[in-house]
Amino acid sequence: MIKYYLIKENLLRLKEWIYNHPKKVYRYVMVVLVISFGLIFIQYYFFTPQVSTGIKIPTMYSESDQVKADLDKNDQKMNVIVNELQSLKKKRESGPLSKNDSLRIEYLYHQYQTLKNGL
Repeated sequence: MIKYYLIKENLLRLKEWIYNHPKKVYRYVMVVLVISFGLIFIQYYFFTPQVSTGIKIPTMYSESDQVKADLDKNDQKMNVIVNELQSLKKKRESGPLSKNDSLRIEYLYHQYQTLKNGL
């Protein structure tokens, strides 16, 4: 109870002093503001925060885009192989295949299986 009374009394004296000396109060407040702004600028220029300027895509999304691009590339390769095998099939229907054509068919089939299984 006594502490409350002392605090209240000190605040009333401070209030009275502020009303009696407004120029000094203004001067003290301005000095505190200038010093605080100065410290803020010093902190900004000498201890700049490490903030990234660009937007980073989370790795989950960027990796999924990479996986999708790889799958699309594999699909394109598989389509090329299928088209070449179909052309060799037409060639076989029109006549006998050479040894090089047979080797090419085996190679393409192996490549197709490798791409399909993801090895």
